[in-house]
Amino acid sequence: MRNPSLSTRQLADQLLFPGPFDGGLNSGVFVQVSSNEESIKFFGDLAPMLEAGGMLVVVIDAPNLMFEDGLRRLAQLLRTRCEIKCAPVSGTDELTLADALANIMQIQSCTVVLLLGSAQRLPAEPGERVMKAIKAARDCVNLEPNSTGRLLLVATWILPANPSQYVENPHSAFYGATAVNLENIK
Repeated sequence: MRNPSLSTRQLADQLLFPGPFDGGLNSGVFVQVSSNEESIKFFGDLAPMLEAGGMLVVVIDAPNLMFEDGLRRLAQLLRTRCEIKCAPVSGTDELTLADALANIMQIQSCTVVLLLGSAQRLPAEPGERVMKAIKAARDCVNLEPNSTGRLLLVATWILPANPSQYVENPHSAFYGATAVNLENIK
């Protein structure tokens, strides 16, 4: 199946004002780009559009999550970006990504968009652990009946990797998410 092509503005509009056929965007959006430079430009254009629409945007590159403390650093980045001090919800002393998002949503209802660069590095272990943690955090917020906030994931995949192989694999964390190609950036 061929992935549809979208411009940065079209994707921003679909995330800000989802239509009846845009439900897959809540699962995650995997955007195929041709280079790191194109990914940086895409995020540089997309982030201000989403923030102008009232969303909180956090940008991180996938290799930064591969370290042992990568997910803790992402949780801290979210808390800092949302200007919230959080305590762990779970019985452990460690604050998980899902805990951080649950605390954020209890204090302020908002849409947090995680812009994840170079996601093609994450499907194999230990990257799958990272993707499962992001999915768990997304589900914690998006599937909570009383939550009015949500977490959206927009990730870039750099050629020759193909995100549709990941989102169409029933064993992957983001099975069912949306894969798109980015229209040429000028």
